[in-house]
Amino acid sequence: MDVTFPLTELTGRELSLAELTAPDQRISMWWPPLTVEHIQAPYLKLDQRIPPATPEGLRERIATTRQLAVYGYFVYEFHTISMFWALIGVEMALKMKFAEKYPGLIRVTRNGKDGAEETSDIPVEKLNYYRRQRPKWSFPPEMKDCDYSFHGLLTWVFRERLLPEDIPIPVPEIVNIFNSQFELEIFPELAVKEGLLKSRPKTIGDIHACWDGLSEAQKNHYRPKNSDALIKGLPGFRNMLAHPQHHDTMLVPRAPIGTYALLIDVVARLWASPQ
Repeated sequence: MDVTFPLTELTGRELSLAELTAPDQRISMWWPPLTVEHIQAPYLKLDQRIPPATPEGLRERIATTRQLAVYGYFVYEFHTISMFWALIGVEMALKMKFAEKYPGLIRVTRNGKDGAEETSDIPVEKLNYYRRQRPKWSFPPEMKDCDYSFHGLLTWVFRERLLPEDIPIPVPEIVNIFNSQFELEIFPELAVKEGLLKSRPKTIGDIHACWDGLSEAQKNHYRPKNSDALIKGLPGFRNMLAHPQHHDTMLVPRAPIGTYALLIDVVARLWASPQ
């Protein structure tokens, strides 16, 4: 691997250090005015919750996420990159905790074509690959439905009660997207499946009429938990930022603070000091 940097002739379009460290013009539009110190303050305050037992690699991810947000003062788009980095930081934290819970190899079994039992000892990184194999492999009960994907890890961490179902979601983008999905997709499907509606509703008014006709106990039964919103919403929102179709998502400086707060909250709970 070539690690030398190609020193080429300057083009004359290179930005100077002074130009690179000038505030982005879009930052100057905020009122009251934001300084680079103001950008740092909420992140550094959140950092006070990082527990001593946090793995070093995760600490480095958190620090990079914070720095990206700070450098959004100079390059506005870095706010979006910081939000994305925080989301995959949550996934990284879940993978690390899963590996802590199941160190070493995992034994899986299945019946071979000749009827004899076949066994294999696999690392956690191979879970998704073995889930897709035919004939199917059997996994330890505690790993039910966990395929080491972001969605699978979120399902696992809430099922094992390593995170509470009512964990706060300080990311309105995720909450709003999930609430819309629940209203227009998830609840209507449940209503048809469980006989509350005879067929798929044709208008949003039909959905509202069905919901309004439920008792409070029924509403509480169908009303989603914060864990539901995160299991469905986090991977989808991560993918939206990672794979834009037509243009990059543009965020305000406030936005990545929410995903950073979620990342810190998850880390603080997963590596909390023993009481």
